[in-house]
Amino acid sequence: MIHWFKASKKGFTLFEILLVITIMAILAIAALTSTVNTQKQFVFTNNYKEVFNKIREARTYAVTQKAVDLGAGRQGIPSAYGVYISNNGTQIQVTVFADLTSSTTQNGFDDASASAKDVTIGQSYSFDATKYALAVVGSDEQSLNITNGNSLTLLYSPAETRVVVTGHTDAPSSNFTFADSYVTLTLSDSTIVSLSKKMTIFLQSGIIEAIDADNLFQAKLPANPQP
Repeated sequence: MIHWFKASKKGFTLFEILLVITIMAILAIAALTSTVNTQKQFVFTNNYKEVFNKIREARTYAVTQKAVDLGAGRQGIPSAYGVYISNNGTQIQVTVFADLTSSTTQNGFDDASASAKDVTIGQSYSFDATKYALAVVGSDEQSLNITNGNSLTLLYSPAETRVVVTGHTDAPSSNFTFADSYVTLTLSDSTIVSLSKKMTIFLQSGIIEAIDADNLFQAKLPANPQP
């Protein structure tokens, strides 16, 4: 007897196809989001390292009393080595410079418009001010957001290792010097709320560390301090 087998014509339903497409779309979006966030974190970390290294570079020049280009073909040791951090609304710029005038502590980096301009050491580093924010808080509780028109100047004298940190605000125009023991700079990414990192500069030694000084000092306090 001959048996005839009827092939099954059962296939995928429309619901099953849509379900698979939806799952694939979710996985693709998750992968894309992860890639974008990874790229943002890479750029953020690079910006942080550049700011950190520029500040450390200026202190190294001061400690070693390194001769630099003073302009007009002259090499020598300036009155101070500085770091000037400014914001013009579109870019945050970090410049290491040789301080050739005494006015820098009040006005920041004296550029070509000054009668006796300071000299840039190496290349300035710039990054997007519309995506990243930089702020500084001192142990004396003074603070400054380095927003459009504001700037921060760090001066390292070759005669001593300590650093003088001066804030400049453009509206209204005013200047102040951070005192006490340290200042903490915070770099943050405005596109990722949780992405921020601190660096602390100790004023008496000029040393910069990739730490939050407040948390460090708080951790060293006894759990139950005696009266």
